[in-house]
Amino acid sequence: MDNDFYWSEDNKFNVNYDIKKICVIAGEPSGDLLGSKLIKELKLTFPSAKFCGVGGQLMINQGLETIFAMEDLAVMGIVEVIPHLPIILKRLKQTAEFIKNQQPEIVVTIDSPDFCFRLIKKIKHLKMIKKIHLIAPSVWAYRQGRAQKISKLYDLLLAILPFEPPYFEKYGLKTVFIGHPIIDSVPDFSKRYEIRKKFRNQINISENDFLLCLTPGSRNSEVKKIFPEMINAVNNLYLEKSDLKIAILLVNKTANLVKKFSQEIKAPFFLIENTQKESLFFASDFAVAKSGTNAIELSLYRLAMIVCYKVNYFTYFLLKMLIRIKFANLINLILNREAIPELLQKKCSSKEIFLQLKKFIGDDNLQKKQIYDCNSAMEIMGLNSKFSASKKASNAIFEILKK
Repeated sequence: MDNDFYWSEDNKFNVNYDIKKICVIAGEPSGDLLGSKLIKELKLTFPSAKFCGVGGQLMINQGLETIFAMEDLAVMGIVEVIPHLPIILKRLKQTAEFIKNQQPEIVVTIDSPDFCFRLIKKIKHLKMIKKIHLIAPSVWAYRQGRAQKISKLYDLLLAILPFEPPYFEKYGLKTVFIGHPIIDSVPDFSKRYEIRKKFRNQINISENDFLLCLTPGSRNSEVKKIFPEMINAVNNLYLEKSDLKIAILLVNKTANLVKKFSQEIKAPFFLIENTQKESLFFASDFAVAKSGTNAIELSLYRLAMIVCYKVNYFTYFLLKMLIRIKFANLINLILNREAIPELLQKKCSSKEIFLQLKKFIGDDNLQKKQIYDCNSAMEIMGLNSKFSASKKASNAIFEILKK
């Protein structure tokens, strides 16, 4: 589904806005990735603009001047957030004051709705600032009342799912389906074998070894709950599969904790820096992933997987009462069936992970079917679209400036 009505490259700068400053706010690693892609595109649309706000290393690499470490905001869950409230509230006030002082022409907030919506509420009176939010809140899943509330806060909402705009448009909020920005970065499969071979030589494993990729999470709370279950499962698998090798993708914030837990792995294992993510995904034969954005990234690399997630029991109990959807994974949600096995809460156990691993590893057709299904879901989210999601987002931002 392409938004072909947007202006083309030929007439892109027919209207020249002298945008001096754009503030971009991201509160977690997935937002940092989306923000970096958006900033890269916005720099082409608004070449004179300077970028400030809150982001991680990927956004900083694109020229963002961050006012504090994004990790201060990267907390997930209802109960889990309570100990972090003082610093979050401090950062909320600091960010609002920063925007009031800097007076950017545009403020873009990315995901992290609890923080971002409170922030925009604090600067709502600054009418000269265009306020945009990337990734529509899942009002179709729970708390539908949020759609009406945020319609009063923002000038533009950028949605990643095709069915989302009507939920917000009925309240007068301009909402544009752009697709998922992560799908902008389609891997070069012509280099797959070359990259795979080079990476395996680098870590000294053969083509016949079975390389299992683990992504334990980008928050310490996730790693503590999920990674030990992954470890116990792969230890059991290693008893039956002597050619098993383990590669663990590191994220800066959780790297030390992951390294500590990894010492319990009995199979040969390798700790892989995020800079080698592409090589790891091409070189791997299967993945066990923390449920989230990384599942879409793995799907882009046509790597079959199972996903796991576990939160505090009280948080899960509250979410269970509120949420009205069957699946947690975005790909399953779009397909309305479980293409990727979801092991959540009680099912996020070493026993269930082990059983699913045995099931998939022993069945190539099952893996191929998952890869095919995932590709179908990603096409709905914008894979192979004429324009990238980030370009559509940049174009939509440009359009609202004309009003």
